[in-house]
Amino acid sequence: MVRGKSRRPGPGGQGGKRRGKRRSIRYDAEQEWAEDRPARAPDAPPEILLRKLTLDEALRRLEQQLRGYASRGVREVLVVHGKGTRSVGGIPVLGPEVRSWCGSHQGLVASWREAPGRWGGAGAIVVTLKIAKDAP
Repeated sequence: MVRGKSRRPGPGGQGGKRRGKRRSIRYDAEQEWAEDRPARAPDAPPEILLRKLTLDEALRRLEQQLRGYASRGVREVLVVHGKGTRSVGGIPVLGPEVRSWCGSHQGLVASWREAPGRWGGAGAIVVTLKIAKDAP
């Protein structure tokens, strides 16, 4: 008789060892993320990741995080919106909307420009913030 936990019979009606490794959902997500995105450039400013979000979620996160960075006195932020190659019909959605949003929020955003290639190129913009007067 074997000591330890007993196993219930599997699909074939027999008990026994499991086959394969059990991996968590987090493991799969980390693997996908590592392949999906290159390593961050060491000289890049802090970044806001908007890829794979809906438009509403992305704009909400963008405003919230830009306000947070501005209140802490951060001058430039890298906003990664992706190139939109997986959008319906292949037409980018986030990139143009993020640029439009930055252009319409003059009180928070001083300017923006496309990121250099090593920081994301056409899939990202560098936003220059207006610093809050009471920042440390």
